[in-house]
Amino acid sequence: MSSDDRMVPGAAAPVVALRRPEDVIRAVPALLGGPPDDSVVVLGLRGASGRVRIALSAPADEPADGFAHAAAEALAAEGCAAALAVGYGPAARITPRMDALREAARLHGIELRDALRVTDGRYWSYLCPSPDCCPPEGVPVPRAGPPAVPSGTGAPRGGPPGAREAVAPVDGPERDRMDRATTAAEARCARMWSTRDTGGHAAFGVAFRAEGLREVRATVAGALAGRAPGGADRVAWLALLLVSVRVRDEAWVHIRAENAALHTDLWRRVFRMADPAYAAAPGSLLAFAAWLGGDVPLAEAALERVARLAPRYSMAALIRQALDHRISPDRWRPVTPEWLERNSPAGRPADGPPECPKPPEAEGPTP
Repeated sequence: MSSDDRMVPGAAAPVVALRRPEDVIRAVPALLGGPPDDSVVVLGLRGASGRVRIALSAPADEPADGFAHAAAEALAAEGCAAALAVGYGPAARITPRMDALREAARLHGIELRDALRVTDGRYWSYLCPSPDCCPPEGVPVPRAGPPAVPSGTGAPRGGPPGAREAVAPVDGPERDRMDRATTAAEARCARMWSTRDTGGHAAFGVAFRAEGLREVRATVAGALAGRAPGGADRVAWLALLLVSVRVRDEAWVHIRAENAALHTDLWRRVFRMADPAYAAAPGSLLAFAAWLGGDVPLAEAALERVARLAPRYSMAALIRQALDHRISPDRWRPVTPEWLERNSPAGRPADGPPECPKPPEAEGPTP
């Protein structure tokens, strides 16, 4: 059996023999870019040669049924007829997940060729019935590693230092200019609020989203034509407008695999320049564009910073799930701006709390 890592587009195809449980255990850290910790890893195998098509991982405290169902669906979607699983942690946490995974694999017609648990330097197999090869006390985990897997196949969460530096906020005179520009943008928003038609938040929200859509479309068109997003004033205003979920989603649906590099450059610049109060949206757009373009370390670094700024930001959480489960960007099915408008009309007053910044007398922007 060989391993062909396909988690990152353009990665070299390492070949590692996976004939024994020890081979699988040694290969997992190389495929994932680091040693797993308290998690369950599933390797999806496809084709007659049994080459690894997808690697999925999930924390050991994730609900067993949810993890198993999601893993089996992902394996089936990638055309994997077989799989290998390794759980890292105590039996009380790993065994329920392996039991659920075995059942989910059976229901999806996927052969689970082995299911292993690694705990305190020893491993056990859930599928091996013989005490000769799988004694009750477990088998020592081998120390020697497999042939090196190219570094492009994965990266620890947060990415390497170079990626973190690439998303660091601007400082010095540029930060001073952005601080002044952000204050001006907030004053501009306050003027929009004070001159709104009767209708309160609803009327203001519609006007705010309309302004946001115009700005996002112009900025994206400029980026695709090779133009920078603009100076401090324009970037500050754009970042504030992205507080609206509808405006942010307008930017999101324009990101495609074929233009991901241009969007990565655009949103990295906005993310670095934006005031921290308004950085979660451009940071999440950057993470998505980087993931779609195959730059996983940059996506990790962007998500790491967004998590510090806005721990509950929903778009970042979705991208985090894609990275944690090693979902291939090839599985992304883009939607069009027209579809988005049909399903979320910008002119429709939003139900519930406003998605735009609060009135000037309130404390600040809505997360």
